Amino acid sequence: MKTKKFKDIFWFAPKSNIKAGDGLDKGRFPFYTSSQKLSKWIDREQHFDEALIFGTGGSASIHFANEPFSTSTDCFVAITNNKEVKAKFVFYYLFGNIHLLERGFKGVGLKHISKKHIENLDIPILPIETQNKIVAILDKISSLVDKRNETIKILSSLLRATFLDMFGDPTISRKYELGSLTNYVSRIQIGPFGSQLHRADYIEGGIPLINPINIIENKIVPDLTITIRKEKYNSLPNYHLVEGDIIMARRGEMGRCGLITNKEDGFFCGTGSLFIRPNKETDSTFLLYCLTNDGVIKYLNNSAKGITMKNLNKSILQNIPLINVPFADQKLFKTKVDTIEKTLNACLTSIGELNLLFKSTLQKLFNGQLNFNVDFELDALVREIDLQKKNNELSKIAGDIAYLQRLVDKLNNQEFKEKELYDKAKHGVFQLMAEKEEKRKVIQKYDEKSKSIKLALK
Repeated sequence: MKTKKFKDIFWFAPKSNIKAGDGLDKGRFPFYTSSQKLSKWIDREQHFDEALIFGTGGSASIHFANEPFSTSTDCFVAITNNKEVKAKFVFYYLFGNIHLLERGFKGVGLKHISKKHIENLDIPILPIETQNKIVAILDKISSLVDKRNETIKILSSLLRATFLDMFGDPTISRKYELGSLTNYVSRIQIGPFGSQLHRADYIEGGIPLINPINIIENKIVPDLTITIRKEKYNSLPNYHLVEGDIIMARRGEMGRCGLITNKEDGFFCGTGSLFIRPNKETDSTFLLYCLTNDGVIKYLNNSAKGITMKNLNKSILQNIPLINVPFADQKLFKTKVDTIEKTLNACLTSIGELNLLFKSTLQKLFNGQLNFNVDFELDALVREIDLQKKNNELSKIAGDIAYLQRLVDKLNNQEFKEKELYDKAKHGVFQLMAEKEEKRKVIQKYDEKSKSIKLALK
């Protein structure tokens, strides 16, 4: 496959002199920092071109922007005028191969990536038509992930409101005595140094690494394409994660936590994380909501050490002020959480499946086996169908005879391997069959050969 060096496609804009702390909760323009999550805004713009934004400190992050934006000083902004390459195609390539950026982070304390490392990355060059198709399909998947994330945010807000109603600010004594995090934990472990993991340790089908990027609204969504060899995992037992452990980001977005809920071992603490292991008298769900409360986040932001990027250490965590809540009250909160989380977990499962679809698409690209056929594009369109809506926008399917015929064939032959995809395809066909007579394109018809009713095009 033809490739070009990143530096032959992009040029770097001058670095910003705005500090990350100058970002606002509300503003006119997006404000990117080295965080993997866009959460800040600002009232002045620096850039107007389509661009890729790389975080330079901490752990790997990349964003794509196609509207006016600004960045903090700890970012690189790359812009291209090369008509052979779409900036968003390169974004998806690097986002799906985030390990290519992670390898560039060097240093003893806070690690940084150099411009030189990014400049020398090899970028695949495909025909512009193929790039456009890749971007269009990955945009569809990203759109579905965004919708799921919105639902998750609403449910998470309800969970936080439940916690506040029962306990208030956990850093302030109300009806409970005030203590510290040490009363609740048996262990606090900082993630391994980058030098403990080498390029050869990363393989497919190994033990998943858990980093802040895998935390979505307090839940862990592992990336099954970023894994390490089991031999390496076994050689570093101090970083094994078990059910009930709470993963926390060491730097950047303070209070970003996720709970390990798998009953079996098999996750590994990543270099950008730390984990907290509750003791036997502590409910891990209760502790998770303590650590993600605004009062604790404020404490962490005020206590974290560092100039360019603040970091958390074991001493800071041990001294977090927390109310001493009896175990019975913790369990009552857990019962209320379980009810809400049934819906929340369904959304997270869906996001995990979509991430796998995203990665499998990119994997085809990396292996030079990318073949955007009707099946692949049809599946992407079917995934957009919302089972809760009586009428979905199906013009892209109905307007292309190739998609429509393949949809009918796949349903007749029961070729959909995922139940969710099958249910959505069936839902979409029923909608098409309910169209007025003059517009109807799909009908049911008796098939002599199989002696059964089958779908057919009108």
